[in-house]
Amino acid sequence: MEMTNEEAACQFHAVLIEPEPEPVSRLRTKYHSLQRQVYLIQSISVLFCFSCCLFTILYHAFPQSCKENETKEAPTFGMQYQGAESHSRNETIPTQRSTFTSFTRLAVKDNVSFTKKEGYVPWMYTPEYPSPNHTRYFILDDDNESLNVLHDGTYKVSLQITYRKLSENSEEISLQHDIHLYTDAYGGYLSLLTHWETVNLKYWRKSLFSEGIFSLKSGDRLKVWSKNLNLIDVGGIISQKTAFVAYPHFST
Repeated sequence: MEMTNEEAACQFHAVLIEPEPEPVSRLRTKYHSLQRQVYLIQSISVLFCFSCCLFTILYHAFPQSCKENETKEAPTFGMQYQGAESHSRNETIPTQRSTFTSFTRLAVKDNVSFTKKEGYVPWMYTPEYPSPNHTRYFILDDDNESLNVLHDGTYKVSLQITYRKLSENSEEISLQHDIHLYTDAYGGYLSLLTHWETVNLKYWRKSLFSEGIFSLKSGDRLKVWSKNLNLIDVGGIISQKTAFVAYPHFST
């Protein structure tokens, strides 16, 4: 009889522990709520995709109009360039050079006879680049040795001199040239660049190159002094061997 009561008590407690089933109406409410959340997420996704597509279309549409504006100006240069090429080469070169008024390139004066072993190098405007009378920065003085600065500024100056010697005797030779700056603020000259090398061969040809950036004043003069004037190579195309170049330098 006691065992029967215990079993009845266990069954009674088991019945109390079991959860009651939810009503159907409550399940429907949860279902509809979940369905609305899904619809909301889908709507947001569709709206986001639509916004991305619209942004992409606008992004590609407006730059296209900018490109059209740019291409309206580009043919102007292209047509001029092609039109210049339709003429002879002699007519094309001066047209292109006129745009490089800031560039000054000098070569050793042709038909020059160096009677002194050392001294200042005589220059002339490079045949491929005629005298830029319209330049705003430099001009070659009448002595053919001084490159005059016309305006204050920062300039890049480059110098290359080619030397040569054809001799049966092998001797050590010191090659040296300098760029001298003459300025009103100083009584003598200042040495801006110096290049020095030694050669000890029978037959040789050597080019010495140097360049630098300098702050120059209006009225300053640049002159090239060489210790070996009589060894400067003046044969062949001189402008490809020896050149004195100066132009404005704009740092970034």
